[in-house]
Amino acid sequence: MTLHQLDERIQELLDKHRIVGLAASVMRDGRQIWSGGYGWANLDRRIPVTERTVFRIASISKTVVATAIMRLVEQGLCALESDIGQYLGFPVRNPKHPQLPITLKHLMTHTSSLQDEYVRFVVDSRNENPPRLRLTDILLPNGAYYTDKLWGDGQPGDPGGFEYTNLGAVILATIVEKLTGERFDLYCRRHIFEPLGMKDTSFNINDIKDLDDVATLYQFNEKENRYIAQLDDFQGQRSEPIDYSDYVPGVNGALFSPQGGLRTTVQDLARFLEAHANRGERNGARILKPETVDLMHAAHWSGYRREGFFRNSGLQFLITEDLIPGQRLIGHSGDAYGLLSDMFFHKQQRWGIILFMNGLHQTKSQQGVYFKAEEDLARLLHDTFLKDNRS
Repeated sequence: MTLHQLDERIQELLDKHRIVGLAASVMRDGRQIWSGGYGWANLDRRIPVTERTVFRIASISKTVVATAIMRLVEQGLCALESDIGQYLGFPVRNPKHPQLPITLKHLMTHTSSLQDEYVRFVVDSRNENPPRLRLTDILLPNGAYYTDKLWGDGQPGDPGGFEYTNLGAVILATIVEKLTGERFDLYCRRHIFEPLGMKDTSFNINDIKDLDDVATLYQFNEKENRYIAQLDDFQGQRSEPIDYSDYVPGVNGALFSPQGGLRTTVQDLARFLEAHANRGERNGARILKPETVDLMHAAHWSGYRREGFFRNSGLQFLITEDLIPGQRLIGHSGDAYGLLSDMFFHKQQRWGIILFMNGLHQTKSQQGVYFKAEEDLARLLHDTFLKDNRS
């Protein structure tokens, strides 16, 4: 298939799934070989998507959080099996199992017994300027945001108690701050993004140079038969920046939305994916040791959750055989505010695919666990660029 034919096939899929905008990238032999942008980053202003369009990529962000934590594990500043309370400076316990510690590994494999009763706390944290809320406000029983619904019935560490939790990433980001004395966004910039050459990537929107480069996220309104902006519809205007001048690192990692608030381009995220596919190194810049990366990508939990979407989990990396039939892939997906995102790679063959979509008709096949648009696009790119790689 020629690149012109590929563009035509991708446009057919955009029309089929009513995709607002798409950015995509393909990696082979541990290096990006293709990227492209299609459709619209902003419908009203008719700003097109390019491979340099910045997307808020939702839960793929958690793989960066995990990378930051594992750097600290390598340095001996923390340990996967240790009680997180010793790093946070206050006890964190499921009141149904008060004798059992919650560890970094529990958070990174979604077996901490934490539930996702966190949204009001995160939203209020981000709306304060300057910020005042603390993680203790949600995790300690006397906190204003604490609720018994925060905790499941299962024991921490019990594989049968797997519950996907965004709050876990918030706690991990707070631990990064506590152990390093650096704000989470700045730590990731200095120790992950800058070494890898990810110049258009940040957990802080104020680091994005031109807001017209940021894709607006849309959801389709059936009643009105149109897409409605949900997030990042900046209209080229910056809001007043949050005043972090008095913020003490290690108080509230939610300020930087580590659970899903990373903004990046497919070009930049391809550099991060290359580093993981090449066991922690890209173009001479090493962010993790090879054995650390292998540990992150290994299956630490197996089971069946969310109708089979979760079957195997590494350390904040998902392992799936459902996106492309016959291919065991490692990475993560994102789904928020109308956006769908995917970043997956084949461990042995070091090929991978990245997809960002900022609005579409989200339909699933009867057998599939991914949305049809994800399946169609991932399989098209695999067949075009990667099919000669043997399983």
